[in-house]
Amino acid sequence: MATESSVYSEVLHRFGPMEDHKIVEIMDLHPSLIDLDVVASYCAGMSDVMGEERKPLTGVAARIYDIVRQDELLTEEER
Repeated sequence: MATESSVYSEVLHRFGPMEDHKIVEIMDLHPSLIDLDVVASYCAGMSDVMGEERKPLTGVAARIYDIVRQDELLTEEER
């Protein structure tokens, strides 16, 4: 089981600097390292990480993606 400090470090490693409240929101989801990897891949534009099935993100991964992309999505909606 990952400790809170290791999850915090893993989030920063995969997504770079972000506001502490977002990291806490992600940590509250108790993500697995696989969840974090999948979201990081989606954020990097690698939407084919699910293979040929190309399923959309669901569950914890989808919620993490929403948190990580929240500022970008708000900016897009303002345009």
